[in-house]
Amino acid sequence: MKLFIRPKEVVKSTSNYYKEWLSQLQKHYPNAKIPKHYQDETRSYSEYNYSSASIVSSIKTGHFEAALQLTKKYFHDSNAIDFGCADGVFLPSLSKYYKNVFGFDIMQDFINDATLLKEKMSLNNVELCCTKGLIFEEMKASLKGKPYHIVYLLEVMEHVGDTGETMYADKRNLLVQVSNLLEKDGIIVVSVPKMVGFSYLIQRMGLIVLGLGREPISISDFLKSVFLCDASSMEKNWWHNYGHLGFNHLKLEKELAPEFTIIKKKNLLFQVVYLLKRKI
Repeated sequence: MKLFIRPKEVVKSTSNYYKEWLSQLQKHYPNAKIPKHYQDETRSYSEYNYSSASIVSSIKTGHFEAALQLTKKYFHDSNAIDFGCADGVFLPSLSKYYKNVFGFDIMQDFINDATLLKEKMSLNNVELCCTKGLIFEEMKASLKGKPYHIVYLLEVMEHVGDTGETMYADKRNLLVQVSNLLEKDGIIVVSVPKMVGFSYLIQRMGLIVLGLGREPISISDFLKSVFLCDASSMEKNWWHNYGHLGFNHLKLEKELAPEFTIIKKKNLLFQVVYLLKRKI
């Protein structure tokens, strides 16, 4: 049974997310080849990535479905947090399966769009908050004393970090902080892209065939990523806003091991989903 709900009515964004994205990407990767049709992209984050009937969108939504399948034992008896909720693509599903849902995102424009989606779909058990400028104590206070047992960070962790040199420690520290939003035995659900191994080879070849934008990568770095699962030489070029190059989910697992136990792990073609629990 499919659990992930595609929003029936996705509110169009009034923000130029993709023009902003392209501008920043082109500054950071001056050699990146951006398809011309991206230049006039006006669809919201959810519309562009997840809401179409295309094969690409179906593949991209796989991590939502996997995350729900792995956590269905917690449905209806728990409250859930969507940390990095973007414009609300996952909120309709969480609203159906959990008693109360809280969505956090650092972008106010995303929170504005998620609020419109909440109103249009009558997601009355959903609350939202922009985290920009907030410390974790303030985020905790926004939960208004309600106990939350589970938090989802889907396609978030690869963007976390201040620099390539510190990104894995930064990711671990974020999860430690996020765990403090939960009850003592809380569960953290994380999905991240596979940027090393043969799945990365398939991904890269697929982007070339479809003519989609991709960050420039040297042949030696590409071969090391695919055959040695080693992206360390690209860490210096890792960029937290939109770049993925230099991220390695296997290295993330090692970094998290002292603080977290992997309860379950689901390997998808281009992503991996983890159920984590903080060690006491």
